[in-house]
Amino acid sequence: MKRKCKFLASSAKKIFPLFITLLFSPFKVVAEHDDSHFVIGELNHPRVNNFYKPLIERAYRSIGIEVTFEKVGGERGLRLLNQGMTDADVVRFDVVAQPDNNIVIVPPALSHGASFLLCIRGAKCSKDVIENPDNAIAATTRFFFNMGKQSRALKANIFEFDDFHHVIDLLLSGRFDYAIMPSDHSEEDIFRRSGIEFIPLVEHEIVHVIHKKHSHLVGDLSEAIAKQLALLDQQQN
Repeated sequence: MKRKCKFLASSAKKIFPLFITLLFSPFKVVAEHDDSHFVIGELNHPRVNNFYKPLIERAYRSIGIEVTFEKVGGERGLRLLNQGMTDADVVRFDVVAQPDNNIVIVPPALSHGASFLLCIRGAKCSKDVIENPDNAIAATTRFFFNMGKQSRALKANIFEFDDFHHVIDLLLSGRFDYAIMPSDHSEEDIFRRSGIEFIPLVEHEIVHVIHKKHSHLVGDLSEAIAKQLALLDQQQN
């Protein structure tokens, strides 16, 4: 029995320093980030799917990073990114990066966009629409944040939806006379052909964003994105 107790005591003396070393070691697992593969949030928006997503994918792969895209909503996507559950978002308005969150902008801006007021054919279309309590407006989520306003600051009745396509369907089906959604101006011809009037309410830069744990990659990503934008300019000219 004494030999057994001595063995346990001896083992404990060996294990305890090892435990302390692991506990306070700078190489703890939680401090490590996998920079070889990114999970990137992707908004369900036609322009994101067809233009920005391929551009961002090419930029990442050019610096040796593989990517997996996950479709996310406006609010959920930012929550996942801020919590580090995703590594990046394909595109966001520049206002999402705030001092009190974990979101970092990767320059340069990919494009310029705006939150647009869309008006169905025959409906009065002016910025005053959002100040009329008789008006019901379908909007994509984070509208108030993008506008820099509190919900109580606008008199119109704003109904928020997470899906871009759903908001368009609500407008075109006549269930709403008005909608507010983000665009980089590329949909203007589509709006015109659909008989939709549109007014930009607030302008923003459209940027790629990452979680701050990957901030050391901003320089490489910035250079890679700039090269992809330059290639697109060459192809168009």
